[in-house]
Amino acid sequence: MEITQLQLDALREIGNVGSGHAATALSTLLQRRIDMSVPEAWAVPFEQVTSIVGQLDTPQAVIYVKVEGEASGKAVFFFPVESAEIVVKALFGTNETMDLYNEMAQSALKEVGNILVSSFIMALTQFSGIPLQPSVPALAVDMIGATLDAIFLEEGVLEDTVLFIDTQLTGIPKIEGQFIFLPDDGSLKKLLGAMGV
Repeated sequence: MEITQLQLDALREIGNVGSGHAATALSTLLQRRIDMSVPEAWAVPFEQVTSIVGQLDTPQAVIYVKVEGEASGKAVFFFPVESAEIVVKALFGTNETMDLYNEMAQSALKEVGNILVSSFIMALTQFSGIPLQPSVPALAVDMIGATLDAIFLEEGVLEDTVLFIDTQLTGIPKIEGQFIFLPDDGSLKKLLGAMGV
């Protein structure tokens, strides 16, 4: 599906609203001011996903939720390991490096990931008027390629276009991540149509 510049601008605005929701929730969770910006949003053909997320043998913390509703799909948030470690340290108020495979660290990352992903899903709902519900988040700290393979192999037919939203958090040492929405077949057209773009 071809995406116009107007539609991309709408997606960037959704990213900005979602990041605002996420920053507010994270500020409450971390008890400090957190700002979040969206420097870039774009749509790419499905086959280019792996080239955008980086080296497939690079470990990342990946939060994944299924999105249910009239415009269903899969939502994924990628955290570079360094960013994930910074988030966990901030949550536990420590300067000690924490093992991301530790149960407490994983629970904390799931909570943060849930906030981030749900904030973007809420923004999609807000702009489109189509109610969307995220599932309970799953977390993997693994090589990107292995994680994506597991997500792609799940049942369902995906759209041939994927939405990417880059994010940057400030308020704790700069944290970067990527939000990806993999719409089920037909979902992207419904969302953009509902938004009137």
